[in-house]
Amino acid sequence: MYAKRSLRTLLAAAVGSLGILLIDPSAAHAQQCVGAGQPNSPVPWAQQVLTPERLWPLTSGSKQRVAVVGTGVSSPLLDSTIAASVDLSPPSRTGNSGKPDCLGLGTAVAGVIGAKETNEHGFHGVAPKTQLLSAKVVGDSFPQGGQLHDSVAPDTLAAGINWSLDQGATIITVAAVSYQDSPALRQATKRALDADAVVIAAAGRAEQNDPPGIAPYPASYDGVLSVGMIGEDGMVAAGTHAPRVDLVAPGAEVTASYPGGGVGPATGTELAAGYVAGTVALLRDYRPQLSNEEVVQRLLATASPSPEGVGSRNYGHGLINPYQAAVANLVDGHPTTLAPADPGVPTAEELAREAAWQQSDSLAYGLAAVGVSAAVAMTAVVVFGPRGRRRRWRSGIAEAPVDRPEDELPEPPADLFDDRPKTGV
Repeated sequence: MYAKRSLRTLLAAAVGSLGILLIDPSAAHAQQCVGAGQPNSPVPWAQQVLTPERLWPLTSGSKQRVAVVGTGVSSPLLDSTIAASVDLSPPSRTGNSGKPDCLGLGTAVAGVIGAKETNEHGFHGVAPKTQLLSAKVVGDSFPQGGQLHDSVAPDTLAAGINWSLDQGATIITVAAVSYQDSPALRQATKRALDADAVVIAAAGRAEQNDPPGIAPYPASYDGVLSVGMIGEDGMVAAGTHAPRVDLVAPGAEVTASYPGGGVGPATGTELAAGYVAGTVALLRDYRPQLSNEEVVQRLLATASPSPEGVGSRNYGHGLINPYQAAVANLVDGHPTTLAPADPGVPTAEELAREAAWQQSDSLAYGLAAVGVSAAVAMTAVVVFGPRGRRRRWRSGIAEAPVDRPEDELPEPPADLFDDRPKTGV
């Protein structure tokens, strides 16, 4: 049962003023449950980046069952999409609130997967028509007693995975982390993979005081998609202990559904795993013939490249790309490294052929030069012959003037009347 309106308003104001949500592990130990979010919102940045609605004319995800193994699911945006739910959580150390999802983590993850469209919200899920399954493995608080911060016992996660598979889940989103391996969890994960389910797990976040050598499960198992998160700037938003990260998706300060209604900010690699799960729901609905291994191959092959290149420790193969994952044409098989080119030693026949080609080229060049010379000579005869005959083959250039230099010591100039006879006086 929901709290009174005044208390819910007070909780929402507190969440907004502090800028935190209990689905963020740093705030998970608070005593009170998450309240309502905002009644409306603009289109979130994560949806603008992924644009899953481009696929809706082709696929809706309605034939897929996506399980969320987390803190439970409860939101008006999700009521019509929840096909089944179960509470497998151990008793909480803070008591039992009786709420389907006190911490809000499962509701937030389920929202980015399959929240329906409304006129009040720009927010919606990646695959709003998919069927959701909720396996609650965390009560009002994360368990203590040998568990690291905000983690779950591996056998509890195993129970959630097994229940999801029994309910016909084709996609299992593990939105809780265990930092302990166990035969039960390993066997449950193997069973899901053998049943052709796609298993997606949050890679978790590395904390400053974490002991060395820890690893998140089931994200560390082979065959499980390990997902890290990015922020609005496209950069990885947190470190992780996972031995590998296969893909990244929006997960830092993304808009998500709240258990009390409405939407608000949320942060965690669990949210990123939710975006990958929604993408897989659309992909498997559009290409139902693909096996879980082929689905994973398409996701990795069509991911948008990261700043660190393919196979990065932080980004894996890159950012999930829903549209390309569904429609891109891929060849069968896996990428392989080509052997280096080996020109080898030419044979006698190849050397003779090369010499013949060179001789042929030399002859062709010589004939071309003779042809050009003949063409020039013929042009000279045709153009200049008539002119020469008209001048009787005399040069048409004027003779050079004769140089007559003056004497260096000229005689005095003649007088004016020197030509007249002289008479005596």
